[in-house]
Amino acid sequence: MTAAPPLAAVLGWPIGHSRSPRLHGHWLARYRIEGYYVPIALPPEGFARGLASLPALGFRGANVTIPHKEAALAP
Repeated sequence: MTAAPPLAAVLGWPIGHSRSPRLHGHWLARYRIEGYYVPIALPPEGFARGLASLPALGFRGANVTIPHKEAALAP
């Protein structure tokens, strides 16, 4: 059995407009890097909980869009 490919995400609300998955997907494919970069629609009231759940789901990293940037930087 092989390990699952690495996961990364962009978190936003809304998220459909984000070009990040397409952009990062291009470079993963171009350089034959195993992994997936996926969009996750996460409403502001669920941001902290959603962010905290990512490691348990196998995510190695994430980027955030507005409105989550301020919450991500909060102490």
